[in-house]
Amino acid sequence: MEHLSNALSILMLVIGFGFVIFWHELGHFLAAKWVGIKVEQFAVGMGHAVVSFRKGIGWKLGNTRAEYDKRVIAHLDKQHPQAIELKEKLEYTDAQKDRAAAEIGLGETEYRLSWIPIGGYVKMLGQDDMKASADAEDPRAFNKKTIPQRMLVVSAGVIMNIILAALLFMGLFMMGFHAPAPVVGNIYAGSPAQQAGLEVGDKILSFNGQPQQDFTKISLNTALASADEPIRMMVERVRTGKIETIDVQPTRPEGASKAFLALGIGPSPALEGLKQRDWPEAPASPDLELSGLRTIRPGDVITQVNGTDVKPDQFYVLDEAVQKSGGKPVPITVKRQDGKIEIVAIVPRFESSPLTSVPFNIAGLQPRMRVEHIASKDSPVFNKMKPGDVIKSVVVRNPNTPSSQPGDAAPDVSLPGFIKSVGEAGQKDQTIDFVVVRDGKDVEIKEIKASVNLDKGRKGVGVAPGYEDQTPVVGAVLKKSPADNVKDGIPLGSLITAVDATPVKTWFDVRSALQAKAGEHTLTLLPVGSEKPIERTLALGENEVKTVASIRLGTSLFLNELITIRKTTSPATAMGWGVLETRDLILQFYVTLQRMFGGTVSASNLMGPLGIVQAGSRFAFKGNDWLVWFLAMISANLAVVNFLPIPIVDGGLFLFLIIEKIQGKPLSPKARDAAQLVGLALILSVFLMVTYNDIARMFGH
Repeated sequence: MEHLSNALSILMLVIGFGFVIFWHELGHFLAAKWVGIKVEQFAVGMGHAVVSFRKGIGWKLGNTRAEYDKRVIAHLDKQHPQAIELKEKLEYTDAQKDRAAAEIGLGETEYRLSWIPIGGYVKMLGQDDMKASADAEDPRAFNKKTIPQRMLVVSAGVIMNIILAALLFMGLFMMGFHAPAPVVGNIYAGSPAQQAGLEVGDKILSFNGQPQQDFTKISLNTALASADEPIRMMVERVRTGKIETIDVQPTRPEGASKAFLALGIGPSPALEGLKQRDWPEAPASPDLELSGLRTIRPGDVITQVNGTDVKPDQFYVLDEAVQKSGGKPVPITVKRQDGKIEIVAIVPRFESSPLTSVPFNIAGLQPRMRVEHIASKDSPVFNKMKPGDVIKSVVVRNPNTPSSQPGDAAPDVSLPGFIKSVGEAGQKDQTIDFVVVRDGKDVEIKEIKASVNLDKGRKGVGVAPGYEDQTPVVGAVLKKSPADNVKDGIPLGSLITAVDATPVKTWFDVRSALQAKAGEHTLTLLPVGSEKPIERTLALGENEVKTVASIRLGTSLFLNELITIRKTTSPATAMGWGVLETRDLILQFYVTLQRMFGGTVSASNLMGPLGIVQAGSRFAFKGNDWLVWFLAMISANLAVVNFLPIPIVDGGLFLFLIIEKIQGKPLSPKARDAAQLVGLALILSVFLMVTYNDIARMFGH
């Protein structure tokens, strides 16, 4: 049943996308008819016709042109019997053919559905995007109409797309849009949002004075905000109900100068399991199990956290319990889909921030890497490594080196160190020996090849990496950090047994001890192979203590989005919202293009036909309301793209008309041909680029 639903969603997406194109071309068609231009073809899609329709002929596979010409010529020949008697073929004028077609009831316009399901066109007499010399002498030709009439015809498609977007949004808000609520559900460590004082559970009411009804708008507005000015946000505090104003300066992720701006926040989940349609398939083997993620299943609802009753919209209560847990399991009460009540413990995890390129560390101390789960049965460590394994050592050896001889040990067994060592070994076709800690015991895994292709040409072994947060063994020391400045250094692989003479058992304990105060901290360490502890002094300034304190803990749960329903029964209100949404999308698209040409946003964000289908299918699976939202967005964006001043598209033709108005005559056919060739080359280049982007995204690059 689910596969049938997905297939229907894809079908609705294709039909909807075709309708958006049809609506655009309908604008050109109606405007052309209104000003008296002869329209020869109305096509949805490109290339040869799959099926076509013409008044007087009806539906026909392929095109109707041959049948049309045959009937018209036959009718004219009957009116000129002398041609038949002399066995001569008369040449008839276009005007004669038009009159003959009208006499026998044939329509002048062929309506066709072409086989390439992208684009569409209206073919008018005297106008051809690829042929400037298509000018005709017929008074009903495009080129014979006044400049204002031609401007109307050229811009009508764009106008219709804007109208369609507003109408779709209007319908969306009448039916109800199930969007993510404008509530903060996650805050990344060290992010602008955390520094500004935003908290999990805060409801964002406005954004630079503009109301924010759902998180979709917040994400779009943030991405296109100014990098030079802070965003003034009005928020409602969840615990006090007070409304406060907060200024947040958006930023780009480190090392990503062309990425969109971000605040470092995510939407709030609900305290309930994912919808069944979003639930990932069960792993083919227990070794593939996503550790801890399946604790909450579809239909489950969390009813208590630490024994306190909670409602589905109170995720902030769970987050607060996790932040205060010190890494200890947090008990939650779950009402299963079948009505059974269970108490389960969720294990907190350290969270890294996607806004920074600096790997996770605590004052420069990096934990060892832990295996979160095995990606697939194709992994070379399938049935060898297991979720929860901690990487103790990595030894790389050449293919012909016997396993009895020592290889090159990689001293850095932190997450970045593991990725670097395995990736380099994969590029050189070297084998790898691992030692992992499993249930307190060392387990050897030998002669592994990094055979899994990752992004940017990297190689891997097909495991999802994470951070060990229990046994505080130093996997690596971050360069230019407080730990890197320790006199005599911190030996890699050392076990931290105490901080300031207080015993520590986990990395959570280490973090708690270091965030307690600024100044010098005494670390008691037990180096590898030694029974005698050593001491090192770690000095932390106020800012460094704040950095340690800003580290956040998270949960590994599949939770559903916290949804808000934007709905109104008033058509006038719905139309007002629709107009504002359409305006915002158009403005945001123009800002994106401006920043792209300015070099502050990467062209890799552009999406082509493949990407549109892929993205559209995801939206379609979320429900009919999201499909309508996506089609409205496409319609608004299509209006922008079509009105860019590029020859071949509507904006380029409009520019030609402006030039004609200014200089009192049209550009020469030679100049128009040259401009159109340049426009075609540009369009093809962009098409190839966005198609490459689409394919790269599909394969995770």
